Amino acid sequence: MSEPRPLVLLDRDGTLNALVVDPEQGTVDSPLHPSQVAILPGVSEALAELHRAGFTLRIVTNQPAAAKGKTTRENLEAVHRRVVELAEAGGAKIASSHLCVHREEDRCGCRKPRTGLLEQAVREHGGERPDACWMVGDGVNDVQAGAAFGVRTAFLAARKAEVAAVLAEKGATPSLWVDGLRAFAAHVAAPRASRQDGFARAFLDETVALVRALEPEGIEVLAEGLASVRDGGGRLFILGVGGSAGHAGHAVNDFRKLCAFEAYAPTDNVSELTARTNDEGWETVFLEWLVGSRLGPRDGLLVFSVGGGNREKNVSANLVRAIDRAREVGAKVFGIVGRDGGHTARAASASVVIPPLFADRITPHTEGLCAVIWHLLVSHPRLQRKGTKWESIVRP
Repeated sequence: MSEPRPLVLLDRDGTLNALVVDPEQGTVDSPLHPSQVAILPGVSEALAELHRAGFTLRIVTNQPAAAKGKTTRENLEAVHRRVVELAEAGGAKIASSHLCVHREEDRCGCRKPRTGLLEQAVREHGGERPDACWMVGDGVNDVQAGAAFGVRTAFLAARKAEVAAVLAEKGATPSLWVDGLRAFAAHVAAPRASRQDGFARAFLDETVALVRALEPEGIEVLAEGLASVRDGGGRLFILGVGGSAGHAGHAVNDFRKLCAFEAYAPTDNVSELTARTNDEGWETVFLEWLVGSRLGPRDGLLVFSVGGGNREKNVSANLVRAIDRAREVGAKVFGIVGRDGGHTARAASASVVIPPLFADRITPHTEGLCAVIWHLLVSHPRLQRKGTKWESIVRP
C-alpha cells in the first residue's frame, strides 16, 4: 500500500481570502457575496508551490453566516466557489472543501476547534492521515483543532506579544508561526537540504522577530523597579535553574560591578545548594536560602526562567516557593521569563515576557534573549554606575 500524499488542511477567511471590513458598523466578517471576495496577496502562488511539492490541498472552514441570517445559503456557496476559483488561479488544485455551516450554539461536532471537519477531510483523502499533515490558519481555533487532531499546525499572523498572550491563554502552541501562506509554503515546500543550509538565517530571523515583539516600556518599568531596590538600600537576589542559573551568576557579577548592587545568586554557593538539596529537598532549596539570608521588604528577587514556574503542574516548584516567600515578606519580585510568564509574571511587580512565537525553539530563544535583556539592564543609564572595561580603553 502506497504512502498517502502529504496533506495541507487550509482555513479559508483570513488565510486564503481577505476579511470584509465595514468601517461604518465597525465589523469584520467573512465575504457575504461573491463580489466581496478578494484573495490575499501571494496566496495563489503559495498554493501552486505547495501543489508542485506534492501536497494535497483541502479546505476546512467554519461558515455560519447563513445560519445566522446574514446571507443566503446560495450566496454562501457562491462565495466559496469564488474563493476556490481565485485560489486555483496560480495552478493549484483544491482537492475538496469541508464547510461547517452551524453556529457555535448548535454544538455540532464539525465546527473548529472541534475536529469533525478535519476528520471529513482525511476520510476524503483515503481514510489514512499522512505523516506529513498540516492544519494551517489564522485563528486560534485552527491551532486548537489541529493539535486536538494530532497534526502539525501553522499559525498565520503577525508576530506580536499580545497575540502570543492570547495563544498562551488558550493553551494553543502552533508548530510553526509565520506571517502568511507564502512563508508557510516556503518553509514546507523547500527541499530539506536547503532548509538545513538556511537554519542559521532562520534562527537569526526568528530572533529579530522576537526582539521586535518585545515591549520596551516593560523593560523601562523593570529598570526603574530594580533601581528603586538599590536606591532604597535593598539587596538583589537572582534565581535561575539550569541555563538560567548560569545567567544568574553572570548577572550577579555585572549588577555588583557595574551597577553597585549588593547582589547574590544561591546557585553560586554549590556547597550550600547541594547540602540543602540533599537534606531538605530541591523544592525548598531557594526558599530556605532566602530565609537564611533574611530576605526583607527592601530587597528584590529577580527570576530568570523559560516558563516562570507553575504551582498546579509542579514545574519549577523551587522558584514558586521562593516567589511566594518574597511576597510574604514584602520584597519586590521581578522576572525575565518566557511562554506565558507563569507564576513569576503573575506575582511580579515588573517583568518582561519573551513571547513564544516559535514553538520548536522556545527554550533557546528565551534563554538567549534573557541574556540580552539583563545586559541591557546593567547598561541602562538608570542602573549603570561604572563603565565596562573595553569601552573605557582609549585607543591611541
